[in-house]
Amino acid sequence: MKIEEKVEKLIKKEIEKLGYQLKKIEVKQRKSAKELIITIDKEGGVSVEDCARVSRKIDPILEEADLFEKRWYLTVSSPGI
Repeated sequence: MKIEEKVEKLIKKEIEKLGYQLKKIEVKQRKSAKELIITIDKEGGVSVEDCARVSRKIDPILEEADLFEKRWYLTVSSPGI
């Protein structure tokens, strides 16, 4: 199973419980760490505060799952941000 599929299984329901749609999951290699980019949306659009709310909810879930061997960081965004 690809890392994106594992991430989706872990966080999709939690994101939906908060009232958002999970639109996209990307993993990009940066200089010193991997970046996990989660794109969310909802009717009426997504604000920076919405992204922060989702980030606070899913970060502990992802940390506990320990999916990455090395350093990584989480970015939650929307199609409009």
